[in-house]
Amino acid sequence: MKKIILLSAIIIACVTNSNAQFTLTGTSYSENFDAIGSGLPTGWKLYTSASATSLGTLDVTYGTGSTTFGAYWDTTNCAPDVFGTGFKNSASADNGPSMSTATCDTQKVKTNRALAVRPSTSIAGFDPGASFAFEVANTTMDSAFTLSFELQTLDSMAPRVTTWTVDYGIGTTPTAFTAVTTSPAVLHTGGNTFGTQMVTVTMPAAINKQSQPVWFRISTLSASTGTWVRTTTAIDNFNLAWYAAHVGGGGSTGVTNVSGQAVNSLTAIGQSTSDKITLSYSAETDGAYALDIYDLSGRVLHTETVNAQAGTQSITVNGLHLMPGMYIAKMHNGIASSVTRIAVQ
Repeated sequence: MKKIILLSAIIIACVTNSNAQFTLTGTSYSENFDAIGSGLPTGWKLYTSASATSLGTLDVTYGTGSTTFGAYWDTTNCAPDVFGTGFKNSASADNGPSMSTATCDTQKVKTNRALAVRPSTSIAGFDPGASFAFEVANTTMDSAFTLSFELQTLDSMAPRVTTWTVDYGIGTTPTAFTAVTTSPAVLHTGGNTFGTQMVTVTMPAAINKQSQPVWFRISTLSASTGTWVRTTTAIDNFNLAWYAAHVGGGGSTGVTNVSGQAVNSLTAIGQSTSDKITLSYSAETDGAYALDIYDLSGRVLHTETVNAQAGTQSITVNGLHLMPGMYIAKMHNGIASSVTRIAVQ
């Protein structure tokens, strides 16, 4: 199989509860953390004292006592222990900025949850060292990973700024973690803000087809800056997508598989609108490919078969009736695939 150029992909699925390793199936995974009141999802673990050379210390306090519920620091009528140092089950910032001054009881009944942490120096290992970690059992048949998640600032009264790093490690207990390039490039929470920023990552080829565990981490590895209160930070809507050789990459079916066939450099060209998207691609050989258009929730909005000829060419898709926003195009043939993001205005 020839090399494929991967630009980006964000496609999702579901997961059950537990904190063992997660076994990858299909071509995508998603976690919205709405059920964390019953425990952490499969594969998720929380650490303190994390560093670039260590997972750190496994946190075993989540889910006991007041840590079963967390709230925004500027919420009214909350018991002091709700705001103590530790990992929390918080109302997601997606509930809206108006929630930043709601009562604890109001926030408790919100069904849209997020996995959060409030660091301090009163307990060692949280500033720096707080880490959200997701462990998969292996990536033996999988490659071309992309990642997206929401990084949320939940405390509009906290001036201190926390910097977050996305990295990966390989092995049961990795002794080295490698930071990856994110979009946006710098991830900050705090600074008297409240809200959500979407983070996307194209993971490096080093994690492809590993027979041992692979760890995806979102961590604060350097001390927060500024003075006074530290913010409560949450993650929500964590999405992981990949190419799975054993299932033909997902998406449409019924496409002819041609040995050695590949499509490269799939990109959107011109201005994409609600009713028209034009894509450029380069096929190495003649053959049939499936073209799928996804939204960021993982729904397939459109699919068609493209009968490509060798060389660089383009295709225009009409009549999609899309809302403004970000979408994903994936072109594949069951052997190889190429993906790209599309901004619709």
